[in-house]
Amino acid sequence: MRYNIAGAFSKSKQLKLYFLKNKNIIKNLDITVYDGINSCSWNGGRINRDIIYDNKTIDYYYRNNISIGLTFTNNIIDLDDKLGNKLLKKFHKKDNVIISANLDLLKYVKNNYPLYKHTRSITSFGKISLPMSDDDFNHYKFLEKYYDYIVPRCEHVFDKRFIDLDQTKYEIMLNDTCMYNCPYYGEHFQEIAKQNRLYNKPWQEGGIEKMTEIEECWISERSTYKKPKIFDPNTGNEKTIEKLGDNYGMDLKSDQIMKLKKQGINNFKITGREMNFNDFNNELNLYLIDHGKI
Repeated sequence: MRYNIAGAFSKSKQLKLYFLKNKNIIKNLDITVYDGINSCSWNGGRINRDIIYDNKTIDYYYRNNISIGLTFTNNIIDLDDKLGNKLLKKFHKKDNVIISANLDLLKYVKNNYPLYKHTRSITSFGKISLPMSDDDFNHYKFLEKYYDYIVPRCEHVFDKRFIDLDQTKYEIMLNDTCMYNCPYYGEHFQEIAKQNRLYNKPWQEGGIEKMTEIEECWISERSTYKKPKIFDPNTGNEKTIEKLGDNYGMDLKSDQIMKLKKQGINNFKITGREMNFNDFNNELNLYLIDHGKI
């Protein structure tokens, strides 16, 4: 079973401690840790922080057979970016992963840095249809030709057509607390990515208040960017959970995970770069130990 875990460098101390305490469990898993580092303009998913890689942490991961994923998920990529190319060279190693949302970057990396594996980011999916449409289905099939892994929209994971996709290709996000079928999903991630292209130091140059409004959920009281304030990301969409039951594809429960494993899903993603120490530790325990026994 493979797990892609947030915080390779932003939470490196916590991850190393956790892996040490649970080494008998971790040794039986295929682990990748991912992050957006060095304020690279290729980064996406969240607005850049001052997170710098360090060689001791890299060496620790490699000694323990833990791969590293770089979140180059910006939808617009300058392939001549010096920092992006420097990071590609630095982490070019078998089983390390480039997580991307841009086909030009995918082709560029495959041609010049062939050892990497490739993941299609969930942030690349904008408006979708529910239930899954022919266009959605065909788009997934198209991506299967090019990527080793695809992180699908969580709303599609329990769609009746999902089983007809190549299950070995899909990396399922275990703890997505976004609004079910959020109307701003693609737009939100594009706006986040834009800040990483506009600023070398977004929080300093763009301002903490503006970056917070852009990054936080647009339909909750956390952000005034869109102002609706109708959703609490901490609890999920309770009405949708009640309506869909086990077909609710966001913050997954044990029976849902069991179902996915039985149908051939072997890749899972655990988010949490924004979490505090205790919350992140609880997520790791829940999905690697409690649900990991399934």
